[in-house]
Amino acid sequence: MDPAIAKELAALREEIESLRAETRGGPAASASTAAAEEAAGPLGARIDQVKELIAAMQGVIESAESSVSVHPIAGVAAAFLAGLLIGRATKFG
Repeated sequence: MDPAIAKELAALREEIESLRAETRGGPAASASTAAAEEAAGPLGARIDQVKELIAAMQGVIESAESSVSVHPIAGVAAAFLAGLLIGRATKFG
């Protein structure tokens, strides 16, 4: 085996072992994480709400993508109508 490859493999193995050692200290790490979340209070709740909203929006986007791929003309028509409605709603004067 090439010495450079052997050295790189050894470095990767050491990195894996150090990551395993860090995760073995999981309960202490998770306890500090829980304490940080409790200290965050309302901010932590807002972050969770934003994450839920992002997940919901991703689901809507995936659903829309599948609908448009099945019915492309209907997708174009819906986009056109949405544009008209937005234009009318934001029309000045």
